[in-house]
Amino acid sequence: MRTTCHPFRNRSAVWVRLLATVAVTFAVGCNYTFAGGGGLPSHIETVYVPPIENRTTQFGLTQTFTDKLLEAVRRKLGAQLAAEAEADATIVAELSRYNDVAMNFQGVEDVGAAVFQRRVSITAQIQIVDRSKNEIIWNGAGVSGQGEYSPADPGGESSGQDVALDNLVQKIVDGAQSQW
Repeated sequence: MRTTCHPFRNRSAVWVRLLATVAVTFAVGCNYTFAGGGGLPSHIETVYVPPIENRTTQFGLTQTFTDKLLEAVRRKLGAQLAAEAEADATIVAELSRYNDVAMNFQGVEDVGAAVFQRRVSITAQIQIVDRSKNEIIWNGAGVSGQGEYSPADPGGESSGQDVALDNLVQKIVDGAQSQW
């Protein structure tokens, strides 16, 4: 009696070998680093961030934005914070605009509108200055972050602000990294 090989009989053994090959290739091929630690030029190891200027009416944003920006400088850009005299670069930031608008609402007779969803937009002006070369290495004019929230949620507007600030800081990091 003659037997023929069915094309799907040893399929699991083929998949195991294929996955093992992919895993080994991935593990060997992922040994890389970024110059400068995370997105700044390699000679920039320390950064000074002067106090943030806030031109919005939301004065509580200043400390939260500062904390998030400083954390991103350390963790995402790979730089250490330093005093102005010792820093390789300076990041100057100004919160310039704040908007909170209704995104999803329904008209209600004799009341006006029932708002279901709102959007916070926070805009900043950012400059990253290379102190050794005395030049601007990134200028973010009008960088904005948005965050949506439901007025019915307990966190309300502050949760929208938090998401907007996270998005704003990520755009600053992306802008700094896009130059290198």
